[in-house]
Parts: sequence; structure tokens; C-alpha cells
Amino acid sequence: MNKIISSGNLWLDQNNNHISAHGGGILYYDKVFYWYGEDNTQGYLNSVGISCYSSTDLYNWKHEGTVLKQEQMPQELQAKNMGRVERPKVIYNEKTKKFVMWMHVEQKGYALSSAGVAISDSPVGPFEFLFYDRPVLFEPKEGFDQHTNEKELGNSFRDMTLFVDDIDSDGNGSLDAYVLYSSEGNWTMYIARLNSDYTWIDLPKTSNRIRPQYTIDDLGDKWSRQFIREMREAPTPFKYKNQYYLMTSACTGWKPNLAEYAVANHPLGQFETVGNPCVDDTKETTFDSQSTFVLPIDPNNGQYIYMGDRWEPDDLGKSTYVWLPLTVDNSGEVFIEWQDEWSYENYWIN
Repeated sequence: MNKIISSGNLWLDQNNNHISAHGGGILYYDKVFYWYGEDNTQGYLNSVGISCYSSTDLYNWKHEGTVLKQEQMPQELQAKNMGRVERPKVIYNEKTKKFVMWMHVEQKGYALSSAGVAISDSPVGPFEFLFYDRPVLFEPKEGFDQHTNEKELGNSFRDMTLFVDDIDSDGNGSLDAYVLYSSEGNWTMYIARLNSDYTWIDLPKTSNRIRPQYTIDDLGDKWSRQFIREMREAPTPFKYKNQYYLMTSACTGWKPNLAEYAVANHPLGQFETVGNPCVDDTKETTFDSQSTFVLPIDPNNGQYIYMGDRWEPDDLGKSTYVWLPLTVDNSGEVFIEWQDEWSYENYWIN
């Protein structure tokens, strides 16, 4: 049994196949870790769908299969029509007993730029695809992004993630959950609170749309714009001692760049940028990776795992993973340190 995390190398599952769960995230449920991500084994324009792997120790992974297949999605999102899914995340809703998946759905050219939502009764699927749409319609002073037809369809929805807080502010049986995503053609990041079912955003008004899209007049205090005109993507939130942290990357395509983290006292912000969390990252490329998730290990003591992708754009299926110890010290400062090989049980032993 493997007991080592080794970054930047091929990571094999129980069948000795390279794990294909790119742009992914982890759900911890009933003492099992479930890792969901893009199945890129057939390449960029031949998306298989969303894969799932399970583990009880974070080192050894069982392939649970493709839990949402591209061929089961709407016609225009299928691989034959150049559809694909990116950065899927799954959270569990204690109230509905459903596993809820959000994703960025796309086509060649990145003009579709919409949110997709699916649900399942089991963490290993199958997931039922519900719909795709854009949550918010807001015209920034710089104008709508024309490439993604924002004026007609709503603000674009690209790199995304989900965050579940440990607070049930409404007392309705669902912990508060949020979707974070790059919008306005990647110029600005949006954060919106989800409804109690986690299947769309939590806003009071409806419209004549099948799935209501909301304007700024409807949004109230359940939506915010962050990093305005700063072009940040790859959001990865986490919480430490009632403070909310958010790591992001710059927008440089598949090429890695310098990570930044920001801090706020509420999941909707206002997030204030602190700086680069990486220690001795001499190339300033986040150790040649792009953030996708931060996994709590012992959050009370500031112990997390940074999860990133090391993209191989010419052969996405061979992209590897960079998992590194992320530590928050008593002052709230974040540190990510490079380790060729490490185990989380031993790293934080004083």
C-alpha cells in the first residue's frame, strides 16, 4: 500500500492506470474521500465526462468510474458537438440527502461559458444532469463581454468551485453553500450563495426564465463581485478560525503562474489580497501548477493540502497533480512548501 504523496509524477489507481480527475475536488463523506474531476483520457475535444475515485487514506485510490458521462448530457454538450466539462465539484446536502455537482460546461471557443448542475443519491453516481445556465445578469461599467454574449445570456461562468460553510444561517437544515466563478469574460470573480437544495443560487425573485436569472436589483446581500478587472481564475476557498481564505491564479491559459491568496471575514468578501503563499517558488509558477482545491486535514491547527494540476496541454490525459502541505500559522499567514515526497501524518509532527 502506498503511503506517500509524490507531486508531478503519474499517480496510479488500483488498476495501475493514471488517475484522470483534473480540475477536481474532494468530498469527504462517511469516512471516505471521493475525488471528482475531468476525465481527459481521450483528449481535450473528446471529453469522456466526470470521473470519480475513492480512498480511505488519500494515498491509494479506487476508480469508481465515470459518474457523469458526456454522452448523457444535452446534445449540444456532447463530445461530438465539441462539448466538455471543466472543474467539477460535488457537495452533500444533509437536508435533501442528495449529492450535488456543479461544473463549468463549455464548447470549443469558450463562448458557451455556463454552469451545469447534476444530482445523485450516491457519491459514486450515476449523476443526473439537470440543466445548464448562467446565474447572474449584471452590466459592468466596462460593458458586457461580447464573445460570450453576456447581454443576452447573462454573465459568463468559467473556472468555478463550491464552498460549504459550517453555518446554517437560516436554520433550514442546510449549511450555507456558495459557488465561486470567473465571470465577465474572466475579468472579475463572482461569489453567490446557493439555495437550500444547492441546485441554484439563493435569490428571492423569479422571472419568466425556466431557471431564474437574476439582475443586480434582485441580488441583495447574497452575491458579490471580487477582484474586479484583475483577471483571476482557479478559485480555491477554505476557512481558518472564522476567516475565509481564497486562492486564485492569473489567467495565462495552460501555463502556470504566480498564485495569490486573499482573506475576508465573510464568504462573500470583501476579499483583500495578501500575496503569494508559496515558499521558495523561485520560478513564481506555484511550483508549476494551477490551484484546484484546498483539502482540510486538521483545520483547527491550520493544516490543509493544496491540490493543483500540472497541465500538459498537448496531451491533457497525461497532466499530473501537485499536492503539497498548506499551513496557516497563528497570525493567519499561509505557507505552501514544496516536498518531493511526503505524508500528511508525518509532515505536521512537531
